[in-house]
Amino acid sequence: MSLITRRTALQLSAAVGVSALLSAATTTKPSKTQPLTIGYVPIACAMPLILADALGLFASHGAAVKLKKFAGWADLWSAYATDQLHVAHMLAPMPVAIDSGMTDAQRPTELAFTQNTNGQAITLATRHHGAVTTAQDFRGMVLGIPFEYSVHALLLRQFLETGGVRPGEDVELRLLRPADMVAQLEVGTIDGFVGPEPFNQRAIASGAGRIFRLTRQLWDGHPCCSIAMAKDWKERHPETARALVAALSEAALLADDDSFTPQLISIASSPTYLNQPAKLFEPVFSGRYRDWDSDKEVLDPLRVEYGGPTDPGALIWMTTQLTRWGLAGNAVPHTDEAIIAASRAVLTDGTLPADLPDLTISGDSFSPLAPTQGR
Repeated sequence: MSLITRRTALQLSAAVGVSALLSAATTTKPSKTQPLTIGYVPIACAMPLILADALGLFASHGAAVKLKKFAGWADLWSAYATDQLHVAHMLAPMPVAIDSGMTDAQRPTELAFTQNTNGQAITLATRHHGAVTTAQDFRGMVLGIPFEYSVHALLLRQFLETGGVRPGEDVELRLLRPADMVAQLEVGTIDGFVGPEPFNQRAIASGAGRIFRLTRQLWDGHPCCSIAMAKDWKERHPETARALVAALSEAALLADDDSFTPQLISIASSPTYLNQPAKLFEPVFSGRYRDWDSDKEVLDPLRVEYGGPTDPGALIWMTTQLTRWGLAGNAVPHTDEAIIAASRAVLTDGTLPADLPDLTISGDSFSPLAPTQGR
């Protein structure tokens, strides 16, 4: 039978809801082999992965898959590094870090699919509203980050440093799982965090926090989460690898379609996946939030976007930041040649375009072809 298409999915969802989608998407028999376990952290960035599972898109493309939740990135990282997983949801800088051996763990890894762009925020405790306007006002704060090898943490470092504040010295960066960020904000042990959804919305709903800046305001269109594959596994299972990417691409189209938002919220909030109240997801997927500076409600439909091609220039910026802040150890020297080589190594085809456009991040211009020449 033909594979479910984006248009078919939308028509079905409008007529009979998610249950019909589940039935229609599983008409093609999945592989009879042992299901592939894909690890993920339950955050809204993972919606293409979640939808591909919930709607049977992996099965319809011929791949047998089961998802496994991990509470935080460190646990998922360990499982992948020790070969317990061969495919995993990763923050965009993680494939470079583990492929090049920036930590004790090293495993040849490919960044196979970009799940989302934008979608994060710097959230500060409500008590700081009216007193914080620039990076200088962050001095003395304790801020939660989800993982050192995350675009969240790198963007926060860039924002602070560009504003004349030294991350790690003038501001403490504390590694926390997303749910723990909200809990610690509520009891006042941190001043804020940079993190994924729906945890910014959870802080807002509890009254403990407010969004200071969307990460898209620091770098519009930045990559966030990806799907990474072990290179040796992909070599042994090329057809399954192609099926995974096809299913994720189809799911990303649905996740990014406004008409599918009610079904997206229903699936995201279910106990099987993100297990958070549905009311937290509507503002995220519609783009509604209250502006920190003007106190007006803002509607930003680009607050989070799903799918899209992997940006080599963005990958080079992230690798540059890892080397710049000493997070690469001795694995990748802070040189243009080494940074570009480490970034290229995780790309699907292993090549870079001849010309890469400059990026603007926290007001600074960055040239991917001369990465060490700027911030």
